Amino acid sequence: MARREVTFGVVAALVVAAYAVGYARVSPTLGSPVSAATPTPTRPAEQTGVAKLPGTIAFMLRGDVYVLRNGRYAPLTSEGRNEQPFLSADGSTLYFARKEEIDGQRVVDGAVVNAQLGFTSIVRKGSGGGPETIVLSGLRQKRPNGQHLVSWFLGPAVSPDGKRLAVAEDDGDGAADLALWTMAQTPVRTLLSQGSDLADPAWSPDGTSIAATTYTGLTPGILVFDLTKGGAQRLAGLPEGGAYAPSYSPDGTWILYTLRHDATKNDVHAYDPTSKRDVALTSDGASWNAVFSPDGSQIAFLREKDGTIDLYAMELGDALRGGAPKEAVKVTRGEGIDGSSRPSWAR
Repeated sequence: MARREVTFGVVAALVVAAYAVGYARVSPTLGSPVSAATPTPTRPAEQTGVAKLPGTIAFMLRGDVYVLRNGRYAPLTSEGRNEQPFLSADGSTLYFARKEEIDGQRVVDGAVVNAQLGFTSIVRKGSGGGPETIVLSGLRQKRPNGQHLVSWFLGPAVSPDGKRLAVAEDDGDGAADLALWTMAQTPVRTLLSQGSDLADPAWSPDGTSIAATTYTGLTPGILVFDLTKGGAQRLAGLPEGGAYAPSYSPDGTWILYTLRHDATKNDVHAYDPTSKRDVALTSDGASWNAVFSPDGSQIAFLREKDGTIDLYAMELGDALRGGAPKEAVKVTRGEGIDGSSRPSWAR
């Protein structure tokens, strides 16, 4: 299991024990990830009359994508095997990862054994419904001997111009590199790292850089890839603790992220790489996976309270200028949000 999974698994267990988090990549008996779902209450077919927020928000609830729009949220998928949604900038198109498995074989301790091989594919679908298209198939090569070539494509993020897809790609070695795929009929891959352990890619609004969580060192941090000059730099000057799940503000000034601190606590922070200012936006110790609203005036994030994870929204006010944010508003109704997938907010 990759270090990023161990880290998040420990955090999630400390936040709420009811949520099982992490991925089982390949084993002789089980190849699909463990769901971050709770057994009760029942999964809603639709909820109306909830907080009316601008634009469209996609989030995960028990393995399915839900879309929040105009004070209503409803499921867009029904398989219970989905995660990590991403909305196009105009909110019209949804991308997400779907967990799959196939009967096959693996070599374990020098012996060939039957195995359920797990993988994920990236799926595209209209945010209002309709047909689905597999953009990237995790079944890279189906082999006659059953030793199929599979990959885990995680954290899909489409470039602002819609031409490239960034994913963290695990080819079965327990780590994940950052890969760019052209959005073409025959996608072309460009690897931005080799032998790294990355997650949560997020594009800058101008498309010149990608921020990602790095688990390559002892402590999780934020790595920023410069797509014009090449290379990557780890953000320095952050508060003590582990930083993960970055997301840019619409103007590119701030990077929103989660700080794991005091061993068991998680809070949402914003960091300005130019001025080196860091602003704590939550202080309850149980908030994470935040994203900005399309106009930058609000954030949406996950929060655990009384053993249940819900989607919350918060107006920033002048919090990034030295003031205090407004009180967070709970958006969902205690059905049990999947804690390992951050939401996505678009116009």
